Amino acid sequence: MDDNRVVMAIGKHELRLGVDPEGNWIVLSTSDGRQWTPDENIRSLLPLLERRHKDVTTLNTDLVSAPPPWDDLVRYALSCWSDYWAGLALGWLEDGYPAAPFRDTLQSLKDAPERSSAIRHRALRLCELPKS
Repeated sequence: MDDNRVVMAIGKHELRLGVDPEGNWIVLSTSDGRQWTPDENIRSLLPLLERRHKDVTTLNTDLVSAPPPWDDLVRYALSCWSDYWAGLALGWLEDGYPAAPFRDTLQSLKDAPERSSAIRHRALRLCELPKS
């Protein structure tokens, strides 16, 4: 774990977002030393949505060869079980994170009867934004 570079804390838990020596994104557990890739457990990144998207998405990624997992994180949160996480992902999109890649997911979200009306209306407003 010593060769890994920690980029930022993930939420208030003992997880850290990092980069391994090969330039891949990893999640590190400071409590037990385990590590995994965001692809293996995107759910572990959900607390990043509690930060402003610019605080997360503007990290210096010069040493990273893999694309950042932000789109996967937003897509997962928009379609996961929780209005809390979906709401935070919608907040990123409302604050300027590019919404175009999520049009299909937003369409599904706005029509999902199990979602709160607030979540559905926010998704609808994002669907109605001009494509850029």
